[in-house]
Amino acid sequence: MMKKLMILGVLLLSGCGTVFCGQNQTVLIDSDPAGVKIYQNGRLLGETPLTTELERTKKPLMLFAKKEGYNDQSIMLHSTLGMGAIFDGAFAVISITGTTGFSTDASNETIYAYSPDQIFVDMIKTGEENTRDSKIKMFITKNFDVLHLEAANGGGMTVSALAQMSGKNEALLMPAIRISNYPSELIHAVLK
Repeated sequence: MMKKLMILGVLLLSGCGTVFCGQNQTVLIDSDPAGVKIYQNGRLLGETPLTTELERTKKPLMLFAKKEGYNDQSIMLHSTLGMGAIFDGAFAVISITGTTGFSTDASNETIYAYSPDQIFVDMIKTGEENTRDSKIKMFITKNFDVLHLEAANGGGMTVSALAQMSGKNEALLMPAIRISNYPSELIHAVLK
């Protein structure tokens, strides 16, 4: 019993976000084509497909994607309150004293999480920025989540815009949007 109380005390007084979520966050990055180099502050993190650990902070994080023959792209990761904050709040509620490790987690910024934590980068070949296919690729990549939501609800302005851009029938696009798990799958379905 005493051992359980000591463990509970450590959790309540230490940073619960730090204990449960860690100071780093795993982020997955994929691209079309594969082999895109991903940089953070000029430091190479690796080539896609890439799973990398990024230190949590309250500031947004900018990554850069580079590949010979393609335009460089920037990737913005927004920082929001994450699971660390939820753990701290939950332990504050159950704590007898009302104290938690929030101050610990806030000071080392483990209460934050990056969003999105899965990124797909569709690289555009140099000189092809203004082609119809490139515009469709960029549109799908930037609006993939909205397209999915609208297709699940029977349509919407974003699905209509994609239909107009691609010259495809909206009713035929919706099933392709619904079954696509990644932007690259939808891009290939629309452009084939």
